[in-house]
Amino acid sequence: MSNTNDEKAFAFLEKAVYKAQDTLVETKHFQPFLMLLTDTDEVEVYENEIKDSTQSYEALEVLLGERIVKGDVDIMILAVDTLIPEKVAKGMDSSIRLHIEEKSQKNNKIGARFLYVPYTLCQSPNTAMYVKLHAPLPLGFPAEYIV
Repeated sequence: MSNTNDEKAFAFLEKAVYKAQDTLVETKHFQPFLMLLTDTDEVEVYENEIKDSTQSYEALEVLLGERIVKGDVDIMILAVDTLIPEKVAKGMDSSIRLHIEEKSQKNNKIGARFLYVPYTLCQSPNTAMYVKLHAPLPLGFPAEYIV
């Protein structure tokens, strides 16, 4: 992967983290969302109104499967508010989990990653609610969508 692809993926990942962080400040929880970056650098964001987080995520996976067929998706990020599995990190609870796949990685055996970003909702007396993000925890696996 070239540095340009790395930089593009990192910048897009950063946008997704900030979107999740902003939503957490507003609602204390966020619904899953899907962000796509096309070959022409257009950003597409998909969300739904399904209250159950698991069902919402599954609906976005179906939408992603239908959307990916066009072949113009360069980077995809599927985000959900979830608990961190014990096998990834002990003693950490809430996290933003970002499933990221990139077209530039599709020929690699480990072409996808879950990036768990642990967070804490914080509020001091007389201050607004804010989200403290902690060091991300990556977990690589074979790509599922951009293949």
